[in-house]
Amino acid sequence: MSELITINLPDFGEFDEVEVIEICVKEGQKVDSEEPIIVLETDKAAMEIPASIEGEVRKVLLNIGDKVKIGIPFLQIEVSESKPRKADDSKIAEIKESEIYEIKEELPSAVDDAANIMSDYRKGKLDLNVGKKNSIHSGPATRKLAREFGIDLNQVSGSGPKGRILKEDLHLYVKTFLENQSNRTNIPLRKEIDFSKWGEVKKEKLSKFKRTALDNLHSSWVSIPHVTQHEEIDITDLLKLRDKLYKQNKVKISPLAYIIKSTVESLKYFPEINTSLSPGLDSLIYKDFYNIGIAVDTDAGLIVPNIKDVEKKSIIKISSEITELAKLAKKRRLTSDQLSGSTFTISSLSGVGGKFFTPIINPPEVAILGLSKTFDAVKLDKMKLQTKKLLPISLSYDHRVINGVYAVKFINHLITVLNDMKFLESSFE
Repeated sequence: MSELITINLPDFGEFDEVEVIEICVKEGQKVDSEEPIIVLETDKAAMEIPASIEGEVRKVLLNIGDKVKIGIPFLQIEVSESKPRKADDSKIAEIKESEIYEIKEELPSAVDDAANIMSDYRKGKLDLNVGKKNSIHSGPATRKLAREFGIDLNQVSGSGPKGRILKEDLHLYVKTFLENQSNRTNIPLRKEIDFSKWGEVKKEKLSKFKRTALDNLHSSWVSIPHVTQHEEIDITDLLKLRDKLYKQNKVKISPLAYIIKSTVESLKYFPEINTSLSPGLDSLIYKDFYNIGIAVDTDAGLIVPNIKDVEKKSIIKISSEITELAKLAKKRRLTSDQLSGSTFTISSLSGVGGKFFTPIINPPEVAILGLSKTFDAVKLDKMKLQTKKLLPISLSYDHRVINGVYAVKFINHLITVLNDMKFLESSFE
């Protein structure tokens, strides 16, 4: 005996306008529970949606190009009754769209009045992908309301039992947001120019990913008072240690892995650089964990996945995760968790060139470290001229949280750690 089951789309995160970009199976094909059926594209990545149960595909209910949301049917699959299904999979199959998007109360007029303003800033001001969804306590109606107005629930303080987020908390968040907007400087829009008057032109629409990046970067630049501190770090000894460890272990490690490990060691002594400002700008959120974002260049633009709990990992492990995240980023196969939860970001141009630049802070972080290409320089060392390998770095920081003295002390500590061969060697594996 067999049974025909309809599977609904599981909760893939709080994304808008999720599009089907690939169908991975054919009708009649047998699949296991983890085998991907379709691929969805969000603002930041592509994600595979698995079958969730083992069986034979009878019909894929979606087409390439369809815009979808959580809970709609996407697959009809025939399963054998003799094969038990996982409890969680059964629940996913039984979820109704009306249950997910049910909302019984009307929005208060104050929120209605704010709708247009919130939509203007929703993508740039509020990142929908920050934080782990399963750490947020709120009901379906509250989540729907947050999605409609682009509110990141990770930024909202819950007043309900055990920190549960209520709709009243969203109302307060919107009110605070609008009050902050009243202090912004209105920037006039640039007038449209007809460039075709001077020759041939080609107009190409920005991808969803690039539009999101544009909004986020612009919002960061106009809303955060950036200050950038530049320095050149002597990494001659570090590179010699790297060569030595390679000969001993036959494992090629990128200098970036050593720098990430050293950066986290310095963040422990300068915790404000690992903080975030509260949405109301009245408190600092200190984090006792270190998730380091790494900017990866892809055909779609820069993507910033992050390595979780770096303080607990060896340099070899960090290097391995850098490689894996870069591969997934280039294939647009990063998960929501890999793209969220970063506490500090490093952007490296060391493989390209240049000397100094001003990296833009990735909210809700308060600082970002930029690395440029290492170069040779002749320095006087112990009364002798010697060739040194110098790494140009650029630390951009939010001046509302970090002052110049604190930033320079952090950089000086980072220099010390990068030249502490005992620490680096002991952290290798």
